[in-house]
Amino acid sequence: MTRTILYIDPFSGVSGDMLLGAFLSLGVPLEAILSSVEKVIPGEVRLDPVPVKRAGLSGVLCRVEPVGGPPCRNLDEMLVLVEGAGLASEVKDPALSALGAIGRAEAQAHGVSEGHIHLHELGGQDTLADIVGVMAAAAWLQPSAIYCGPVNLGRGFVETAHGKMPVPAPATARLVAGMPVFSEGPSQELTTPTGAAILGALVQKFGSMPAMTVASMGTGAGTRENEGFPNLLRIFKGEIQGSRGEERAVMIECGIDDVSPEYLAPVVATLQDAGAKEVHLLPVFTKKSRFGVLIRVLSSVQESENLRQTLLESTGSPGLRFWDVKRDVLARETVRIDTPYGPVSIKRWKSPSGRWVFKPEFDDIRCLAEKEGISPRDMRDLVIARYLSEGRNGQEED
Repeated sequence: MTRTILYIDPFSGVSGDMLLGAFLSLGVPLEAILSSVEKVIPGEVRLDPVPVKRAGLSGVLCRVEPVGGPPCRNLDEMLVLVEGAGLASEVKDPALSALGAIGRAEAQAHGVSEGHIHLHELGGQDTLADIVGVMAAAAWLQPSAIYCGPVNLGRGFVETAHGKMPVPAPATARLVAGMPVFSEGPSQELTTPTGAAILGALVQKFGSMPAMTVASMGTGAGTRENEGFPNLLRIFKGEIQGSRGEERAVMIECGIDDVSPEYLAPVVATLQDAGAKEVHLLPVFTKKSRFGVLIRVLSSVQESENLRQTLLESTGSPGLRFWDVKRDVLARETVRIDTPYGPVSIKRWKSPSGRWVFKPEFDDIRCLAEKEGISPRDMRDLVIARYLSEGRNGQEED
């Protein structure tokens, strides 16, 4: 089975505008990006992609120019805008994850709670446009996986609203936890908090470029011209063979016997909002033969530290266990079909025996069911029938 993947090469760092420029250079239509941004902050920004050269090499600089709306928002306001914009789940979910990561990193850096954090430069329209626009661009390409190389952080110092800070800035330093990083080139900030947060929410695996057949490459440019050091970011689009692969992950668990069951549902929701891949509640006998619950959380390597803290905070447990695990993951892809009720994303994959399995995206099903006034189960059956009627049952590539 052939899978389409993306490989991000942040050899000169990463920022939101560099990623936008690279996706545009790769062939993503500007309208595919702008349509999602407009749902979140309608009429507030203009995207202006222009070809430029950096140290003699060409790339696309995507300027994000505010044209209206408030100059700064707090984190809760930004989250509400994204949550209520009616975005497709493959755009909304990683965008919320990136914004949440920025809020946690800023709160930790300044020693305050997330509800009281002021985002300063990160509260502007450009942050929302960068994050939502990049997620929309990636969703338009529909890769089965996104990989990323080591991230160049830069060096020296950067001026912020809090004064001069060392590179990487405190929030960025927290956002790149778990990523391979290095420092090379000019004495300046090369990786921004927004760029780091986007990578954390978008990338499935960091490391060297996998064995792949390159089909095309997009190049995005930063605003600065650094002599002798191209301020560029590359995204390679290519294909790999294979139907399964291993991923590193972290398993986290703790046992509790002093929490009423009615309080467990909010704990699960909190962990899922914090980025957990899976959350399981298992009945167990704890110390002194008490009946209790074992909360088990599967986390990515990048989110494990935050999820450990979230689990301790949300349960009041005095401790927990965690260990590295490997996941055997079947190759998945997402296709989108048009139905009489609206577009629906279908996730599909091959079982080890070669049988295709497919599943409509529940968030899409729920939204259409609410619009049409029928049950989600009936809408799912209608969508599956439409999918199969088009001959897209996975027995042949489309």
